[in-house]
Amino acid sequence: MIKASLDRLAQTEAIEVTWKSYELRPQDATPLPEAIEKAYRERIAAGWPQVQQIAQERFGVEMKTHRWGVKSRFALEGAKYAEEKGAGPAYHEAMFKAHFVEDRDFGDLETLGDLAAEVGLDRAEFLDAVKNRAYAPQVDADIRQAQAYGLQGVPAMIIEQKYLVSGAQPFEALLDVVQEVKQRLATG
Repeated sequence: MIKASLDRLAQTEAIEVTWKSYELRPQDATPLPEAIEKAYRERIAAGWPQVQQIAQERFGVEMKTHRWGVKSRFALEGAKYAEEKGAGPAYHEAMFKAHFVEDRDFGDLETLGDLAAEVGLDRAEFLDAVKNRAYAPQVDADIRQAQAYGLQGVPAMIIEQKYLVSGAQPFEALLDVVQEVKQRLATG
C-alpha cells in the first residue's frame, strides 16, 4: 500500500527510498499472557475492516486476509538477499501479496523459498542464505535503529533521519511532508 505512494513520490521528488527491517512479532519473543494476547487479537480484529477500507479507498488494494502470528524474521533476512540481487522491489511486493491477499505463510521456509523463486531468485541459494543467517546482522542493525527511533509499528517513514511519518499515508500527505522538510533544510 504505502509502496505505491512512495514509488509515486520518488518519481515526483528527488528522494531515495530505503526499506528497513522491523519485526512486529519477533521470532524469539516471549509469548504474551493469554488474557493480553486475547485482548490484542480482539483489538486487531476490530480494526481490520477499517484497514481493509483504507487500503481499498486510498491505494486500490484489496486486502483479503490477515494471517495471525506469522513470524517475519526469515522473510526480512531474505529481503536483504533479494535487495543485494536486485530483486528487492519484486520481493517486497510478493511478500505483501502473499500475506494480505493470498494467505500464504512466509514464515515457513518452504513457502518463502517458493516466493523467492517466483520473483526470479535462485531458490536453493536464497534458502541457503536464509538458513545460514547470512543477513541476520543487517536485519539486527535495522531493528536497533527502529528501536532507537522509538518505533513500535509499521509502516513508518523516517525522513532525513529525524522526521517521523507513521501509518499508510496517501501520496499527497507524503508530498506535503517532503516539501516541508526540503523547505526547512533550505532555510536552515
